[in-house]
Amino acid sequence: MTVRTSSMRLALFCSAAIFAACSGGGGSPGSGGGGGGGGGGNPTATPTATAKPTATPTPKPTPLPTYVLPSASPASQSVYSINSNPVGLSVSIDGTPVGLTPSSASPNYSTTVHTITIVPSARPTSSPYVVSFVQTANGPHTVFYNEAIDTVGKIASFSATPFPTPNPALRRSNPLRTISLSRKATTFAHRPLYDPSRIVVHFNPSRFTADRTIASVERGNGASAAVTYSQSNGDVTRIVTLRPGVSTSSAMSAFASDPTVASVDHVRLRYPLGSTSSGPVYVNDSFITDQWYLSVIDTADAWGYGLGSKSVPIAIIDTGYDPLQTEVAPGVTFSERIVGGTITSATGEATDTDGHGTFVSGVADAQTNNAAGWAGVAYGASLQEYKVYTDGTSPTADSADVAEAIREAVAHGAKVILAATGGEASAGPDPLERDAVAYALQNGVTVVAGSGDEGDSTLDYPAGYDGVISVGASAVNDTTNVGGVAGNPEYVPTYSNGPGIAGIVAPGGDPTSGTDPDIIHWIENAYTTQPFAGDAACTAGTAPAACGIRMSGTSPAAAQVAGAAALLLSDNPTLTPSQIAQVLYESADNITDPGQGHGRLNVYKAVVAAVGGASPSPPIAVPSYSQFVAFAYTTPNPVSAMPTILDVSYPKGVPLNATTGTFRIADVPVAAQGTYKIAVWADVNGDGVIDAGDYFGVTTATCPATGTCTAANNIVVHPVVTGFELP
Repeated sequence: MTVRTSSMRLALFCSAAIFAACSGGGGSPGSGGGGGGGGGGNPTATPTATAKPTATPTPKPTPLPTYVLPSASPASQSVYSINSNPVGLSVSIDGTPVGLTPSSASPNYSTTVHTITIVPSARPTSSPYVVSFVQTANGPHTVFYNEAIDTVGKIASFSATPFPTPNPALRRSNPLRTISLSRKATTFAHRPLYDPSRIVVHFNPSRFTADRTIASVERGNGASAAVTYSQSNGDVTRIVTLRPGVSTSSAMSAFASDPTVASVDHVRLRYPLGSTSSGPVYVNDSFITDQWYLSVIDTADAWGYGLGSKSVPIAIIDTGYDPLQTEVAPGVTFSERIVGGTITSATGEATDTDGHGTFVSGVADAQTNNAAGWAGVAYGASLQEYKVYTDGTSPTADSADVAEAIREAVAHGAKVILAATGGEASAGPDPLERDAVAYALQNGVTVVAGSGDEGDSTLDYPAGYDGVISVGASAVNDTTNVGGVAGNPEYVPTYSNGPGIAGIVAPGGDPTSGTDPDIIHWIENAYTTQPFAGDAACTAGTAPAACGIRMSGTSPAAAQVAGAAALLLSDNPTLTPSQIAQVLYESADNITDPGQGHGRLNVYKAVVAAVGGASPSPPIAVPSYSQFVAFAYTTPNPVSAMPTILDVSYPKGVPLNATTGTFRIADVPVAAQGTYKIAVWADVNGDGVIDAGDYFGVTTATCPATGTCTAANNIVVHPVVTGFELP
């Protein structure tokens, strides 16, 4: 993802051989270049953009029977029930005392993580029990503390000996159940949270009288226009545009008080995310020799198993694309503009005046092997372009348009969706956007998003929604960059969101500044020849195939993963979104960084796994502590490979300390005391099943009915092999 505003622009590098008019210096756009080294200032001329024809907006059909209402409204924030054994323990929320257990809370959305703290009483040496969470409005939750069995455990060692193979007569028989680390929202650069001119209104038509219609209610409450987003079971969701001068707060209050309205919600703003820089600098050599990242993820060997197929479209939901950019435009089979709820598909409507959309399109699927420009990871897949951003030096989009674009992509046959966008965490998850993602996944469309570039421990949305392949950035550790980890050839830069919870990482670079001359610190690919007036453009006379840019961030990282997903589908069209995630996670390389998620993308190994070929490399290395979860469980009957997890506060497992491998189990119900074991597990392949390739360790004895489980202090982890059954 890439954030680029008038004061935060990424570097471009001019080709001295082609851009003879390129001025020197490293200033910002319009500054005349300023002092400094060559190749970085404001160019003296821009290419003439093709005039866009006037388009007639295409009305949305009403009703849309395949749409469903949002699964949860932000107005219904999750309630957390808080209890303990014994009851009557002191509780505080975000540091403020709120009484004794049992209790409950429903915190508001926040740019920071909420905490619930329960203070032990009978065991004063125990530290307070703290549960951290993000308000996501996804239903009720329970926080439970059992003082009687409060246990601190750890991974004591790793063994190369596989976990013992069980009796072959014992086969898996229980339904599979996914266990994964949670994903959280994050903050974004103090920008506006909500669209100032649009809101979402959920109507209940059964409440209307003969003399009242939806249109009359909208007009009476400040609407100038509206479109139907969904209509199901008699309910109607409308995205309402307000008249100039009508504030969203006053309109929402007016609608909320109307008896025909079930609920009202904001439309969230979305931004193209990424690292910032002082000013654009045009590329010096726009050929594959500058695409170091393709060597890192090993695309050359992957292409040997088959090239991308035009029958596998990648939907790019971004700032559009440049129809004159010969490295991108030939691959585009469909495009449209979705801004303010209006869909237009006339020629030129999806023209990219920012460059971000053209860039990520090129990283994912630039025209490859054409003796010009750059290569794309997908090598021959097709592109669909959905422009959801406004034109201007600081383009913005909103969540309603992103949700609509996702549904449009599904309707037009996209197989992979790339959404390199993000927004302020305190606005909360957006139900329209979340349900659009779920709709795509249910229809077999893989969704990929960048984790975000704010350096937070939580994920931006849409990367934070369930089922999305969230992608962080990686970088090569050389002698001139900053942030490298001693002894590691690769690492996760500090700007990349989601340490330990991103699904996967891919090269995103880590420049020292906006004028960093080291190509290894950047990701290079195509740029738009038609930037917004005032933005820097490629020098006059430059061939479109030579108009490129260098960027860094989780946007290009996510674009590589989207391209890899399309390549996998080209080789094996039967793969489902969850299988694609599994293959990518299972084949990722371990770069021994706690923030790597399942590892760094390896396209070659992923393709080999997808086509059922022999393993191209040794087994995946032992995962880091951050990839493990701990949990208390009972062995199911009949025996299977899946545990019955007992943890109440952490039903998907307790994350381990990324440095020490320690954990705390203190949320086992009273009824389970004396019947459980404690285990640690790293789901290396990301499929939610304890199976071959994973790592697992367990206490050697059943935990006692009362008191701490001392066996948890000495857990030995083993690799899992085929035929694993729970001990």
